[in-house]
Amino acid sequence: MAEAGVLADVFGGIQSSPDTDVPYALASAQRAVDLAERTGDPLAETVALDAFTAAQSWAGDTFGTATTARRRVALLSSVPVTPASTHELIDALVSATETSLGVGDLAGARRWGSQLAEHPLLAEVGHQAVRWLLVADAFAGDVPAVLAGGARFLDGWRRNGRQPSSGLAPAAAAVAMVHGLRADGSARAEWLAVVDDLRALPELARPAGNPGGYAATFDAMVLLHHGDAAAALERVAPEPEEVWKWVTWIWLHWYVALRAEAAVLAGHPAARDRIAAARATVAGNPVASAQVDRAEALLDGDLPRLLATADAFDAAGCRYQWARTLALAGSELGAAALAGLGVAPMAVR
Repeated sequence: MAEAGVLADVFGGIQSSPDTDVPYALASAQRAVDLAERTGDPLAETVALDAFTAAQSWAGDTFGTATTARRRVALLSSVPVTPASTHELIDALVSATETSLGVGDLAGARRWGSQLAEHPLLAEVGHQAVRWLLVADAFAGDVPAVLAGGARFLDGWRRNGRQPSSGLAPAAAAVAMVHGLRADGSARAEWLAVVDDLRALPELARPAGNPGGYAATFDAMVLLHHGDAAAALERVAPEPEEVWKWVTWIWLHWYVALRAEAAVLAGHPAARDRIAAARATVAGNPVASAQVDRAEALLDGDLPRLLATADAFDAAGCRYQWARTLALAGSELGAAALAGLGVAPMAVR
């Protein structure tokens, strides 16, 4: 019970306070994991690991967070199926999907997200089943999968009373982003209204003036696609430290890479500094690193290096950014690649 109290304090503090004592939180969570391991109870251990992922995320250890999340899934793979273990597995799959997105592991995110989408316990709650697979597919540029998953999401949400839930909002925002890339303003507006409905309760609303990690990320992607680099730059204007609570866990790498690209395309005088800062943050993330490399290639007018990033995006399973790179390079293949994905022509500076 004492350790459960520590876990609650660590997790609750991380979620609610920007002044969390990070070293203490990490040490407390690690001690809980160590003690849980001694019990020989995998369910106790996975609960402790859950708290540890939160502490790691708040400390900025994006890759460590993803590793711990995968450890939870592996731990539960050999546990007998019970109501308690099933509940814990679903939660672990959610964390594994989220943290895979955070490190640019789109294949992993789609793998874990697909397991969630196909889980029999979630068959009647399609919105819960597909929520993170939608985000993974949106980042990958799989428009047909997003449209199909979006229909399942809406059906499940409506059947279950259209309940507000901030945890579902990123999925709806991801679908809105894809419609923005398709230049379907009507569909985008409908999905942004769903986002608002999901955050309808006062306690779920974002604080005034705070951009929100997923909202800023998806909005900036749409704005850049349509050539409005200045607006994209404004959308991701806050330094990561200013919005840490909102960009940590999943969105940090995407956010800083977009800040670098928007700065270059908008002609911001600190563009090179933003590239350097972003590169230090995203090192090891195949998608975000390629985006930062692309930003630098654009800044330097280095066409061969720019085209090399297209290969990096392709290898990472990020077909939208692959096609976007070809368009930015002025390649005739760019427009065809974007059309093949089902998105609108891109405005190139």
